[in-house]
Amino acid sequence: MSANLRIGYVPYSADLQHPGDRRRIQIWAEANNLKLETRHPLDSDLLILSNGANFNYWIKRTQKPVILDLVDGYLGERPNWARDFVRNVVRSINSKSNFLDITYTRALKKACNASTAVIVATPEQRENVLPFNKNVYVILDDHSELLQKVKRETSSTKQEIFWEGFGYTLKHFKTISRELDGYLSNNQYVLNLLTTESFARWGGYLGRIETSKLLKKWFPNSFQKIKIVPWTLENVKSYANKSEFAIIPIDTKDRFANLKPENKLLGLWTLGLPVLFSDTPAYKRVALQAGLDSACLTNNDWAFALENHESLLGEKSSKLASKYLSNFHSKEVLIEKWDKAIKEVLTKI
Repeated sequence: MSANLRIGYVPYSADLQHPGDRRRIQIWAEANNLKLETRHPLDSDLLILSNGANFNYWIKRTQKPVILDLVDGYLGERPNWARDFVRNVVRSINSKSNFLDITYTRALKKACNASTAVIVATPEQRENVLPFNKNVYVILDDHSELLQKVKRETSSTKQEIFWEGFGYTLKHFKTISRELDGYLSNNQYVLNLLTTESFARWGGYLGRIETSKLLKKWFPNSFQKIKIVPWTLENVKSYANKSEFAIIPIDTKDRFANLKPENKLLGLWTLGLPVLFSDTPAYKRVALQAGLDSACLTNNDWAFALENHESLLGEKSSKLASKYLSNFHSKEVLIEKWDKAIKEVLTKI
């Protein structure tokens, strides 16, 4: 890649520390010794827009090729009109969409049609974007920052369970709350939640939700065995090292969540954790390819899986997960995918 190439980028965060920045295009820029132009992104040879950008605003103002980095499955969700309208209003207030587009789905379709290429996170998302843009690439997040510098302890005496994520994704625990509440109550296990103590409701315009209040409601018998730990990279590594296994419950009836990529699962595998996870399309695909079908659960499987996690998540599962990461999800593989996408877009100039 030419050292004189100028890449304009509209990020999630000004300092590029948001996971959607540092785990995506930033890894490619660093590998090529290129500085992303975030202060004046229009002064570039190529403009890349994160999902933190107002797509159509920037597309109208550039004459250069545009890549949308669209990592969520909005176009496959098909929300009702009211939800779609409110989403667009909230994003427009946050300068991430336009009121005139009425719904966010309409804004996304316009942006995809007008862009040179779109990058998504899963093959399932790609199918939903192809009707609006024929140049669609699949690239996941880089999780190399989660690699443990020391070998993770595998003591059989550990009795801690791990989960990490944004506060607004805690809602998925409601799906397995009865099963997990019973398991924690009847066993010595502690659940470590690496998250925030509160999080914004509806983009922060309708107040905040206290994490502890939700957990008390969902886990009346075991709340004292749930530990809320502030999310920092150091805490994630430390508590992952303390934990025996991790869980990823997902409400698969939630269309938006059901189209999420396998990033969280791959991140937990990178930490060295065996994982029990819900059967979303992306997770089922990865489980089948990795040979870990038994860890991929329907909503009815969780009670049995928790009681029998030792047999479901033995040493063999960690080896299979490690092999999958090495074959399909190394940093080198991801950088090569970014290289291919950017080079092909630049040839269209």
